[in-house]
Amino acid sequence: MATSISLEDSITIFEKDQNSDVLMTWCFPTITEDLKSVVLQRTSLLQEKISLQFSFSKFKNSWIYIYTTAVETQQTNKEDGTITQINVPDSLKRVVAFSLVLVRNQFNPEKYGSLAQIMSSVYKQTGDCSKLLECQLRVFNRGQFDVGSMGKFVDSSFDVRRSYLQTSIKDVIQLFGEEIILIWSAMAMKKRIVVYSEKLSSLLKVIRAFPLFVFHRQNWNILRPFVTISDLELKDLISTGVYCAGFTDSSIKSREDLYDILVDLSSKEVSISSQSKDQFILGSFHKDVLRFLLGSLEDEEVTDQHVIKGLNMKMKELLTKLESLKETNEETGKSSITLESLESRKLPNGMSTFLFNIANAEGLNG
Repeated sequence: MATSISLEDSITIFEKDQNSDVLMTWCFPTITEDLKSVVLQRTSLLQEKISLQFSFSKFKNSWIYIYTTAVETQQTNKEDGTITQINVPDSLKRVVAFSLVLVRNQFNPEKYGSLAQIMSSVYKQTGDCSKLLECQLRVFNRGQFDVGSMGKFVDSSFDVRRSYLQTSIKDVIQLFGEEIILIWSAMAMKKRIVVYSEKLSSLLKVIRAFPLFVFHRQNWNILRPFVTISDLELKDLISTGVYCAGFTDSSIKSREDLYDILVDLSSKEVSISSQSKDQFILGSFHKDVLRFLLGSLEDEEVTDQHVIKGLNMKMKELLTKLESLKETNEETGKSSITLESLESRKLPNGMSTFLFNIANAEGLNG
């Protein structure tokens, strides 16, 4: 049975003990020191209040899926207050929480979230890392495994296209209203987008939908869903050139050098950095796209697929127009679209810059 799981995909366990020490206690086969440092920052185990939730993020070319679990040694009955001891494996008796980390080469939070959850249940019940390796080998060889009450994983049941559509594009349009046109423009022109939210869960839900606005590219690798402000992570982010990056640290708002637009989920506002304002002059085409997006909210029969298809059609029409504006260089014989040639056509204010950005984003200039 075909599977996208590879034996080179790593599984790592980080544990926090009763002394608040956090250590990487197991890894197969291996991870780099840089990746280890990044993962540790993103687990929340270093924080006083541990966040018991699933998260997904990216560093360099690796997708990072983290599932954090508390290890309880006793349970209190809500009715009579009696305390019952919970049977915990010897290897976990001094552990208060652990994060199971999967490093993979593809975006599919539903698939790897399910896998990480089941593996976490196995580890919590057994405390045996070799059992995790067994799960990995079964998926690799058979495409599935079944661990009874702890869960069943079937690789073929997770279609990546469902992950693409997990968050409704109409919900995102509803969230930002008229300012959604700035998000569409930034995605279309391949500009740097920073998304801020106080809550990681809200951040991940919204940011994963941004590539839907340019679905014809089907490029979720532009996402950096969750980034901390460590020097190592920011250096990696900057090296990518173009990105859609999520942060939960509010200090990112003042870092205009890192973004062309800032999307603040807490205030539901979108702002343009001072150095990029000339890139976001809205014209008649933008207004047409905005009317289409806002109009989709007024008709319940318009589905997310309808919105995505409509945006694809509008982009196709724009690209057809751009193709007709290409000019041939007499020396090289190559056809391209230059900012100078667009400006010579006396287009409306800002339209030349917009069209030039689109031409570069879509690879029309080679």
